[in-house]
Amino acid sequence: MAIERVSKFVIAVHQSNKESFLTRLQQLGVFHITRSVPAETQPQNRAFIQLLSAIEVLSSNVDKKIRGKVSLSRSEYEQLIQSYNPQEYVARIERLVQRKNELRAREQALNEEIKRLSPWSKLPYSPAELAGFKDTKFFLGRVSDRAAYETIQKQLADKPATALVVNENEGGIYLLIAVFAQYALEVNAILTTAGWQGEDLSGLRVAPVAAIRQLEEEREKVRKEMGAIQEQLNELADELPKLKAKADGLLNEVLRREMENEVTRTDSVILIYGWIKNRDIKKLQQLVDESGVAAMVPVEPEPEEQPPVALINRRLWRPFELVLELYQLPVPNELDPTWLIAPFFGVFFGLCLTDAGYGLVLAVITLILMRRMGFDNKLLGIIMIGAILTIPAGAMVGGWFGDLPDRIGLGWLLAVKNRLMLFDPMKEPLKFFFLSLALGYIQLISGIAFEIADCLRQKQYGDGLLGQLPWFVLLNAIVLRVLFGKNFPDCVNSLLVVLILLAIATIVVFTRREKETLISQWLWFGLLGSLLIWLGRRLNLIGHEFDFMPLVVPVMLLGMMGYAVVTVFQHRALNWKTILFGVVTFLSVGLYLFKLVPVFVPGLAVIIFYFVAPSGQRLLSKFVWGGYAVYSATSYIGVLLSYIRLMALGMCTGGVAMAINVIAWMVLSVPVVGVILAFIVMIVGHSYNIAVNVLGAFVHSLRLQYVEFFPRFYTGGGEPFKPFKEVNQFVVLK
Repeated sequence: MAIERVSKFVIAVHQSNKESFLTRLQQLGVFHITRSVPAETQPQNRAFIQLLSAIEVLSSNVDKKIRGKVSLSRSEYEQLIQSYNPQEYVARIERLVQRKNELRAREQALNEEIKRLSPWSKLPYSPAELAGFKDTKFFLGRVSDRAAYETIQKQLADKPATALVVNENEGGIYLLIAVFAQYALEVNAILTTAGWQGEDLSGLRVAPVAAIRQLEEEREKVRKEMGAIQEQLNELADELPKLKAKADGLLNEVLRREMENEVTRTDSVILIYGWIKNRDIKKLQQLVDESGVAAMVPVEPEPEEQPPVALINRRLWRPFELVLELYQLPVPNELDPTWLIAPFFGVFFGLCLTDAGYGLVLAVITLILMRRMGFDNKLLGIIMIGAILTIPAGAMVGGWFGDLPDRIGLGWLLAVKNRLMLFDPMKEPLKFFFLSLALGYIQLISGIAFEIADCLRQKQYGDGLLGQLPWFVLLNAIVLRVLFGKNFPDCVNSLLVVLILLAIATIVVFTRREKETLISQWLWFGLLGSLLIWLGRRLNLIGHEFDFMPLVVPVMLLGMMGYAVVTVFQHRALNWKTILFGVVTFLSVGLYLFKLVPVFVPGLAVIIFYFVAPSGQRLLSKFVWGGYAVYSATSYIGVLLSYIRLMALGMCTGGVAMAINVIAWMVLSVPVVGVILAFIVMIVGHSYNIAVNVLGAFVHSLRLQYVEFFPRFYTGGGEPFKPFKEVNQFVVLK
């Protein structure tokens, strides 16, 4: 629930021993290296690419159980990557694959040719011989149907031509037409108008049936050779574990070369700058001491340099680090909000899905996926927690695969459902509406409280107490006064109104703060706060406990007048403006004391004099920004209304589930196959509903964090802590 502390070090390694040290540093995997020169895209290692291709080929030819990672001890792994030479096997696999691809292309070409000649298998003549006649022209082709064939026959009836049907199938009618050579052009025109599709077989020197037989014999030879190649690849699959180990070794070697090209170097040493978690410093120091060729020295970060961020969270909260990783990690001096995001995200996910049956199914599916993909998968972890929270959320609104318990009609099942159900959102949607708003409000207030605590932790007392605390007080006081004011005694209601007015005064005065103007701002806060409370008393919003406020206002005005005079002499600002307004101010105060003018006259004079004097010359723009900040409080209404999407998505899930059940019960009445059809409708429909709404629940819960929650308190922008370490794509080290 925090950001882990890291320290910066530089490691000096002798050039002659850099290879062995970098290998051990990579195996240790605790040092986040700071690039001393801009990283450039390195050309990938050709041997590594060829090896990956060979592994992919062999993996497609072995049992599924062998396709995963290879389990090796550290000694076995290091021995393999040092002694094993895969070049012979890789070259052999490349040759076999190339030949197999050639044969596959040839097989496809043979299949296409056999398919083309098959309709002409009943033609007893060689097309090449037919093409050799000088006095007679032969046309080979087809028409689409019997009507086209009859049309051709009619048009050729008065011509010295004859048509022979060679074959007839779903592709059409295949014809051989013979005609005297001098009528060839006429016949060709007739055929064209009848939708004739000619076939050129003039290069075929044997009858089509003989040609097909030759092609089939050649295809059989091709297939036998492909089978022999496949057997060789199957035999080479025994080398797959070694090839995988070597591939991981080459990959880590490439990473070391890339890192080495991006660090500072001299003629004798390389200097590796980087960050390490404080708890891992001893491990790195031990590695440096054991190597005997390196030295490790702590260094001070550059003034503008920020350390990388490594999050520490309990196992339950850890999956929700993904929410920050997809957005931005916190800056190093910021609190980690993962623990604050986690419960809200999970609850929002459950409310968007809002079906206990769907939650059970999703939890089972996620558990199966986690067993295959790892229990540390953060995305699956979020979905698992969301699925578990979906169960009570669905039970709360009576969602069990929609209204399935009501349709089944079992008494004990309905009793369990009704006992767990708190309300029916279809009949009482306002309860769901207010629940969504309440959760949104709680999250917003939690974010403001989190920011106050973070400011106080960093000793930024002005930002915490004058920037965030007034909003916390204002929002909570308004909510308490509006929702529960009727149940509170008058003194409590008066106190809440006073807190609201003082919070508004604080926001107006202190939204923009400077050390040079703090005294002036505090005086203004006293005046504005007392005026607002006095106004509240005049409007009977505040009880008699604050009847003394009319006495506070003159005191604040006198204090402001005195401070304005002090700043005039302090800044040597005696000029005609300050003298004129100063005299007018003192005269108006005197006239008020003799009750010759009303109170607002000296009050207005003091305020004008205060702004003319150096005491208030820089305050007007700050008050404008403060007033705008108070106006922007209306944005909280829009933010809260965004949380209504929880109700909308939850009711949508339930409504679609009920519609699926209605359709299933409709097809249930179909004779004989009704039960099967209803079962199919429910399986397909509910599976689709789960898939779509799980996506919606995740995306909209994510949106509420990014768009509505984070802007209220979260800065972000930290660089993730990524230590230089081994990458084991194919090997699991015991």
